[in-house]
Amino acid sequence: MDARIYLLRLEVCGIKNLDKPVSFEFYKRIISNDFDPSQYKVKAIYGENGSGKTAVVTAVKILKELLTDSTYLEDSDTQRTLYALINKKRKSGYIECEFFDTFDKKPCICKYRVSFETGKDRRIYLASEELYIKNGRYSKNKYNVVYRVDNGKLVAACKNEALFKIYQEKTLNLLKKQTFALCLSSVMQTADIRKDIDFFINSIRPYLFALTLRIYLDEVDHHREFFIKEDLKDFIQNNESFSSEDTVQFLERQEYYIQSDEVMIRKPVYDEYAGKIRRLCSFLHIFKPEIKDIQIDRREDREYYRCRLKLVYEDYVLDQEFESRGIRKLIKMFDYLDLSASGGITFIDELDSNINDVYLDKIIEFMMYYGKGQLCFTAHNLSPMSILKENKGSISFLSSINTVHTWTNNGNLSPENAYRNGFIEDSPFNTDAVDFIGILGGDDA
Repeated sequence: MDARIYLLRLEVCGIKNLDKPVSFEFYKRIISNDFDPSQYKVKAIYGENGSGKTAVVTAVKILKELLTDSTYLEDSDTQRTLYALINKKRKSGYIECEFFDTFDKKPCICKYRVSFETGKDRRIYLASEELYIKNGRYSKNKYNVVYRVDNGKLVAACKNEALFKIYQEKTLNLLKKQTFALCLSSVMQTADIRKDIDFFINSIRPYLFALTLRIYLDEVDHHREFFIKEDLKDFIQNNESFSSEDTVQFLERQEYYIQSDEVMIRKPVYDEYAGKIRRLCSFLHIFKPEIKDIQIDRREDREYYRCRLKLVYEDYVLDQEFESRGIRKLIKMFDYLDLSASGGITFIDELDSNINDVYLDKIIEFMMYYGKGQLCFTAHNLSPMSILKENKGSISFLSSINTVHTWTNNGNLSPENAYRNGFIEDSPFNTDAVDFIGILGGDDA
C-alpha cells in the first residue's frame, strides 16, 4: 500500500442525531514501526435507519470543507445548511481524526480536532482547533502540540516567539471562521514561514489530509480548493523537505472529477481527462457490455473545455443524463473508487444503492486486494459482510443510541446472521414476523 496519508481513527459528535461521540477505528490500536495496513483498506458502517450513518459521512464532508475552503463559513447557504445539521440538543460539536502521514521525509502520526458551536445569531463558528504530532511510526510515542486555537485566538504554536506573534497578528479575527491550517496556506509564499519551515510543514498536514479525501453524499462536487492546491504544488516543488515528485503527482491526480453533468476541464489536462474517460468506458462495460464507447462533447470556454459525456451503443448515442439510475450512479462512483484505488481516502454514503449486490461484492473485493488507498462506506446490503469478515475491523455497527461495535470473529457465527438476528449489541433487529400481528392489517379501534 503506497498511500501518502492513512486514516487511523475518526470521532464525531454534534452532527445531526449524533449527540454523543461516536468513534471508528480504521487500524489496530498499536502501530508498530512495520506499519502495514494491507488488511485494513475497507471499512463498512452498518446501522438501522436514522442511526447516524449519513451523519458520519456528512461530518467528514464538513471537515474537508473547513480545511480547504476559506469562504466556507462565510457563505450564507452553508450557514443555513450547517445550522440545520448541528445537533439541536448540543448546539455544538467536534470532529477529530488521527492519521498516519508520509507526505514528507519524516513519517509521523497526527491528531487533529476542530470544534464548532452555534452563536446567538444562529450562525456556526469555530470554537477551538488543535493539532498534535508524534514523530516516527510508533504509536506509543508521545504527542507533541503543533498549535492550538481557542475562541478564535492562536494560543500555542511554534517555538519562535517572533514568528508566533506574526501568526497571531495575521490570523487575528479570522480563526472563528477559518481553520489555522487554511490560514497558513494563504501565506505560504511569504518570507516569514522560512524562519521555521518544520512548523509550517507540520501545520499544513491537516490540509494535505483533507486533499486526499473524497466524500460522496449524492451532491455535485465543487473545486473551491483548486487555487490553493496550485500554490501548494508550487511550494512543494521548491522545498526539499518534501518528497516533491510523489506528492505533486498525488495532487495532480485530483485535477479533474467526472460529474453527472457538465464538467469544466482545463485545456492542459484534457488529454489526461480523455484517458480517464476511456477507463470509465471499460469500467461501465463490465456492468453493461452493450456500451461500445463514450464520446466527450466538448465546447471551448476560454482556458477550459466544457465537457459532457455521451454513451455510444450499437444503434444510438445517449447523453449520460438520460441513462438509467444504475449507470448514472456508476459514472459518479467511478471517480470515488478510482481515487481510493490509487491511494486516496474515500467516504461513500449508501454505496449499495442502485448497484447489483454481485457487482458490489466484486468492487469491494478489488479494493481489499488491489486498492492502494482506503474506502469507507455505509450500506444496508449485507452481502459485503461475507467478504469483509476476512479482514480485521472492517465491519462496524452504529446504533441509534450512538454506540459503535466492530465485528470480531465469534465461533461459527457470521456477521450477517448475527446482525440480522439481533445478536449485535444495541442492534434493534431482534424481531420476528409475529411482532407485526395486530399492527399491519389490524383493527384501528
